[in-house]
Amino acid sequence: MTLRLCQRPGASCGACCGLYNAQDHGRGAAAPLLRRRTEVLRRTERTLPAFRAAAARLAAEGPAPLFHSVRVCPLLGYLDAAETRVGCLAHPLANGGVELRAAGVYDVMTCEMFLCPSHAWLTEEEAALCEVACAPAPAGQIADWHLYGLVITDVPFLRACLGGVAALTGARVEARHLEQGPFREALARLLALKQELAPGSDGLFGAFKPGRDGGEVPRRIDYEALARSGSPYDTILTCAGADPRSGNDLDELEGEVRRRLEGCVRAFRLPGSG
Repeated sequence: MTLRLCQRPGASCGACCGLYNAQDHGRGAAAPLLRRRTEVLRRTERTLPAFRAAAARLAAEGPAPLFHSVRVCPLLGYLDAAETRVGCLAHPLANGGVELRAAGVYDVMTCEMFLCPSHAWLTEEEAALCEVACAPAPAGQIADWHLYGLVITDVPFLRACLGGVAALTGARVEARHLEQGPFREALARLLALKQELAPGSDGLFGAFKPGRDGGEVPRRIDYEALARSGSPYDTILTCAGADPRSGNDLDELEGEVRRRLEGCVRAFRLPGSG
């Protein structure tokens, strides 16, 4: 079975289309941008010239990218009226079979064939856990597209969170555990650290930060400069950009990680969840 992360039964991701590639990458900025694109493209004639013209106008309105190597496609928008699923508004499945993806920043073949690195690293089980954990209560809802995209594209962060819970409970997290509402909500709260970084933080892109040339620079927490020997939550903190230069306070973020992990442990031990 081929692993698919972009469009799953209960989740969708727009990271490869540059959804988070901006200085202000929070939901408050991303949601209206997607809404604007969706409204414009829904009114646009289903022809390549019309879509190219609309895409050019939308691109000019958008924010400057943090990483120049990651293109920002103005064809990404909402696929449903409830705004629960993001995806390509030029894809044939969104246009009654009409192929319009050539109007975007990539050619059709690239769009069709590209798979982000997470496809090579994650297992189907890990992807399913992320899909369910990022969905709001009650169970069975569509995952929060903003949170899901942040987490599914940061494999070290996802694995460190699941591993942190496993280390404290003595049992690895399985799908059956997420059937318990309290645990699912506690795990979602842990993963939601990715949405709650300090304003201006560059921790969004996991273990990398944008370099001066727009490239990716590996991140490392300078514990020595902080007179610290390290942290048991180093991977989570590194992926969250817990460094003074990132805008986050290491001690505060470390304490928050600890509290949220402990919340997962308490919920994990509920009757019937072990």
